[in-house]
Amino acid sequence: MVPRFGNRTAGKTLREQLQGIVHDYMQEHGVDEVDLDEVSAWAVKTGRYQRQPISIIKQCREQLSEACRSEVIKDTQGREARRMHAVRIHEGDRQMVFWADIKTAKPGHMRLSFQQRRQAILADCKAHKSDVAFYNDNNSFKVTLPLFNYNFNADLRELELPKSYPEDKPKS
Repeated sequence: MVPRFGNRTAGKTLREQLQGIVHDYMQEHGVDEVDLDEVSAWAVKTGRYQRQPISIIKQCREQLSEACRSEVIKDTQGREARRMHAVRIHEGDRQMVFWADIKTAKPGHMRLSFQQRRQAILADCKAHKSDVAFYNDNNSFKVTLPLFNYNFNADLRELELPKSYPEDKPKS
C-alpha cells in the first residue's frame, strides 16, 4: 500500500503521515476521542488519503497471514491452540516469515516462535507500563491510576475454571 497525502509526505514515514491524519481530524473537529471509521471516511472524503493499487501477491500474502494467525484447532483434551505458528527471520534489511503447523513443526521452529510471541507480550507490557506512568505524571486531571500486576498466572488459572455450574446441589 502506498497512500498519497498531498504535501504531507516530505520526510515523513507512512506511519507518521497516518498519525498526522488522526491528529488533524482531532484538531479540526475539536475532539479528544476518535472513531477510526469516522476518521477514515473523513480522510478519504477530504483527499488526505488516497490508496494506490496493491499488488495481488502482497494482498494474497496479507490475507494468507491473517488466515494462518486466526486458525485454531482442538486437542483430545478440548484445549484450543493456534494451528499455524510464524517465525520471523531477518537477513540484512529483508524480513522473511516462515509458518509451520503446530502438529508437525520441528521443536526449533516452535521454540523460536514461542520466544518471539513472548517478546511481543513483554513489549506490550513495557509500553503499557510506560503509558500508565506518562499519564499519571502528565494528565490534566491530577489523578494517579494504578499500575497493574503483569503476572498473569492467576488470570490464566481462572480462565481454566468451568464456565457453568449446576443450578442444584447433587443428590446424596
